[in-house]
Amino acid sequence: MYTKTEIFNDIVSILKNDYAGFEEKRKYNYPQNYTVTDNMDDATFTQTIQEYLSDFKDGHLSFRNKKRKTPFRGFRVRRYEDALYVTEVLGEQRLQVGDKITAMNGDSIKFASYRYMKLLQDDVHERQMWNSVLQFADHIEYERDGESHELDLTQYDAPAYTPEYILNQLNEHTVYIKLTDFSHSEPIQRMVEEHEAILNSMQNIIFDVRVNYGGNDMFYFPLVGYTIDETVRASQIVQPDEAMYTNYTANNCDLWIETLSDYLKQPLDAATRIALEKDIEKFKTNYGVGMKKVEDNEDFTFEPKGNVKKVFILSDVTCGSSGETFIKNLKHSPKVKVIGRHTRGILDYFNVTTKDYGDYKFGYSVSKMYEKYHTNDTGTPPHLYIPWTPQHLVEDVDLNYALRLCDSGLLEESFSSTETIDVQVEMKTFDMSKSDTWTDEQWAI
Repeated sequence: MYTKTEIFNDIVSILKNDYAGFEEKRKYNYPQNYTVTDNMDDATFTQTIQEYLSDFKDGHLSFRNKKRKTPFRGFRVRRYEDALYVTEVLGEQRLQVGDKITAMNGDSIKFASYRYMKLLQDDVHERQMWNSVLQFADHIEYERDGESHELDLTQYDAPAYTPEYILNQLNEHTVYIKLTDFSHSEPIQRMVEEHEAILNSMQNIIFDVRVNYGGNDMFYFPLVGYTIDETVRASQIVQPDEAMYTNYTANNCDLWIETLSDYLKQPLDAATRIALEKDIEKFKTNYGVGMKKVEDNEDFTFEPKGNVKKVFILSDVTCGSSGETFIKNLKHSPKVKVIGRHTRGILDYFNVTTKDYGDYKFGYSVSKMYEKYHTNDTGTPPHLYIPWTPQHLVEDVDLNYALRLCDSGLLEESFSSTETIDVQVEMKTFDMSKSDTWTDEQWAI
């Protein structure tokens, strides 16, 4: 059994030696600013470690108490201007989607944003992580239909996450595919195989990864063929100097070999299994050598599939990790347009492994990208930027815009443009209490 000080000291050691970003993040690493004792309560200990990790500005660093449930208030929110809007109701029936929260624990939302600046992780309102702050809220003030209300909050059981791999044919020319993670190969492969005839007959595909928790890049490979018109090698969709480095310390190799071995327990196609086995061998070969540029002699080849003319990828801040690489890599295709908002921005450091401390778990990355291509500060930008507004709660603004582009006869030279465009979407007057809702934020953070 680890003591709290032993856990803290081990995490400090990992961040100075094993963590892929130990060199670049040295300027943020000040463990002396934090006090950990063995007799501090679990909640304070967890919060102290999380605040220490937040200094590194890396969304792949995580620490949690496996026994303690983070307080869940029964709803989720998103910021627009100086208010929070309820985006989902998951237990707290006194609130409705669209309720406008103007104050928390007596503080205005603007003032609260300064108080919880570390946890919010971003200055851009639509990118702030307010759901992680709700755990500290006991009382809120909100508006509905022009009337002000107050509410003392309580605690609910957080809903369990259920992966979604959904394919819906929207019309005779367009299919919609929603993927909330790339953690499992089999359901994605099965979806492609079962709907192959439909996919091969479509002119338009809309991929929805606005909520995507990541996983393994190899698991989305069966989809790549529908986004290209000619044979493409994986090396062609990255910059020549877009190098990857892995910190092959003994600790990292032990943990990552275990992680990859767990992947092999899933139902996998032959190519994915071979690739994972080669990765395991790579960690065994480089065991204990430390930071090293990854020389990848394997160059995946993707063949075009179907007759798709236009591909749209819906993006948002709740898309991270492998969801981001899906967007980052596929957006280079001339027939792909990314619509929505910047991704989360956690690609700089990746290949996450977990150190288990009994009641606690610490996650960190063992690999990194060449610093020239770091995007953690901004995320991966869309081609067509649509700001998030409360209109998204009564209309799927992003999907509707994509559907309009499917039917617009957009010129090929315009469609292949790579510049980012700020899309001005018509805002409508709406009554939240009477409208059907469609919510796209399901990230329980």
